[in-house]
Amino acid sequence: MDLPTPYAQQDDEEPTPSAMKSRIESRDKWRGRWTKLAVNTPSRLLRYSLSITLLVIIVFSSTTLDQTLLDASRIVWALSVISFIPPSIAATYARMTAKDRLELRKKGFSLRESYVGVERILNQLDENKLTERTRLSAAIIGLILSSTMASNTLQTDLSLTLLGVTALMAVVVLLATISIERQKTMEMGKTPLLRLHNPSLFDTIADPLLVDLVYAHLDPETSSKWNDWMETISLNVRRNQKSEHAVETVLRSIYFTMTDKMDLGERRRICTQVLNMPAVERLESQDEFFNFEELESFLLHVVERKPGIFRLLSRTIQRAGRLRSSEDWTLDADLPPRATHGESDLFVLASPGKSSAAPFEIDIITVEGEPETQVIRLPPIDRVERPGRAEGSEDWQMFNSVIDRSHVLWIGMAWNKSGHEGRSVQVNLLSENSRTVKSQVLWTIMEDGDGLLVSTVRKSLKEVYSMITRSIIR
Repeated sequence: MDLPTPYAQQDDEEPTPSAMKSRIESRDKWRGRWTKLAVNTPSRLLRYSLSITLLVIIVFSSTTLDQTLLDASRIVWALSVISFIPPSIAATYARMTAKDRLELRKKGFSLRESYVGVERILNQLDENKLTERTRLSAAIIGLILSSTMASNTLQTDLSLTLLGVTALMAVVVLLATISIERQKTMEMGKTPLLRLHNPSLFDTIADPLLVDLVYAHLDPETSSKWNDWMETISLNVRRNQKSEHAVETVLRSIYFTMTDKMDLGERRRICTQVLNMPAVERLESQDEFFNFEELESFLLHVVERKPGIFRLLSRTIQRAGRLRSSEDWTLDADLPPRATHGESDLFVLASPGKSSAAPFEIDIITVEGEPETQVIRLPPIDRVERPGRAEGSEDWQMFNSVIDRSHVLWIGMAWNKSGHEGRSVQVNLLSENSRTVKSQVLWTIMEDGDGLLVSTVRKSLKEVYSMITRSIIR
C-alpha cells in the first residue's frame, strides 16, 4: 500500500460518491416506474382519445347549447387530468435523473463539461416537462371551468365566455398531446440518454465507417464508457491492428447478422480473427456493458436515426459484384426525401478507379443552400487489406471490398428557406486533374418542424376554434 507522500501513485479516476450513485439509482427507479405507467400503448391511446373527445364535446356544446353534453365534458376533463398526471411526473423525474447522470465526474471533469450535446439533452427534457405541465394545467383549468358552467345556464354571457375559454383549453390539450406523444423519452436499459442525443459534431470522412457512425450517435454518458472500452480492447487486438479497425470488423459482422446474411458461428469466427478469445468471450457475456447485444442495439439506433447510409450500403451490396469487376470510378449518394427544419444529411460513397492512386475531389452544389458550394479534397484510398474481411461468404468479401476501397462522406446540409418546396443537390466526382468523372443530382422537399400532416391539423384546429368563437359571439 502506497504511503500518502508526493511519490505515491494516485488513481487517475475519482470515485463517484456513493451518495450520488444512490440518489441516481433511487430517482431512476422512480422514473422507470412512472415511465412504464405512462408510455404503454393503452395509456397513449387513452390520452389521444380523451383529447379528441374533449374537443368534439366542446364543439357540439357550443353549437347546440346542450347542458347534458356539458355535464359529460366534466367527466372527460376529470379523466384527462388523471391520465396526464403519470407522464408529467415521469418527465420531472427524467429531468432530475439526466442532470444527476451528467454531473458524474471522470478524471476531474463532469460529463457536462467534457462532451458535446449535454445542454441539448437537458433542454429537450426541460421542453418535455414544460409541455407536460402545460397540458396538465390546461386540463385542470378546463375541469374547473366546466364545473363552474354546470351551475349556470348556457344562455348567460358568463357561461358563453367560459365555454369559449374551455374550447381554447381543449385545443391546447390536443396540440400538446400530439406534440408530447411524438417526442423521444429516456430509455429503460443501460443507456437511458441514448435516444435523446442528436449528433452535432462528426467527421466528414467516416473512417472507420460504422465506428464513426455509432460513436457520433452515443450520448455523453455512453461516449465516456465507449472511450474507456476502446482503450481496454486495444490490448486484445490481433495482428498489430488499431482497435478502431478491429471494432469496425466486429460491427460489420453484427450488421450482417442483423440483415440475416451471416449466422452467429460465422460472426464468432470473424471476430476471433481480429480479437483474442478472452475479448470475444466478453463480447458474448451478458454481464459486460459492451457486448454483441448492446452493439447491435447501437446499430439499430443508428439505422433509425440515419437510414440513408444503410440504404447506400444496401445498394452497395446489391451492386458489389459488378463494381468489383469494374475499373470505372464509383459515385453513389443518398439524401432523405424530406428535410425537416431545412436540415438534412447527405451520404456520399466515392471511389476512384483501381489504377488511380492519387487524391481526388467531391464537389457539392446546393441550390439556395448554406453554403451553396462545397469542395472536399479526398486523400488516396488506403488499400491495406484488413484481417477478417477477405474471408467468408462472397457477399461479405464484396461488401468489405467496396467500403474499404471507397471514401464514405457524411455531410450536414442546410437551406436558408423552409416551407414545402423542393431543393436539388448536385454531387460531382472529379479526378486528380479536375476532370468531372461522374455526377449525380438528388432532390429533397423542405418540411417544417412538425411536418405537413401536423401543420394541416393545427390549421384545421385554429379554424375550428375560430368557428366556435364566432358562434359564441353571435
